[in-house]
Amino acid sequence: MTISDKEFGDALQKIAEQFHALDQNLAKLAVRILALKFVVAARLTPGAPIDGLKMIENLEQELSKLDPHAEARQRFSDVIEMLKVVEKHGGPKQA
Repeated sequence: MTISDKEFGDALQKIAEQFHALDQNLAKLAVRILALKFVVAARLTPGAPIDGLKMIENLEQELSKLDPHAEARQRFSDVIEMLKVVEKHGGPKQA
C-alpha cells in the first residue's frame, strides 16, 4: 500500500495540529502550576515567599533525579520544539 504526497501531508498536518493543541494545553497547565507554587511558597514561608519558592525548586530538583521517565520527556520536548520550527517556517508542501 502506498500513500500519496497529499495524504502524507494531510496526516502530518493533523499531527502538527494535535501537537499544537497539546502544547497550548501544556502552557496553560504550566501557568497554573506556577500560580500554585507561588501560593504554596507564600504559605510555606509567609515572611519570605522567595525562600519558600527556593525550597520548592530544590524539592523539584531532587524529585526529578528519581524520575525514570525524565529522558523520554526531554526527547518528547525536543520533538515539540522541532514541530514548532516546522509550523513557524511552513510544513510540507501540499500537492
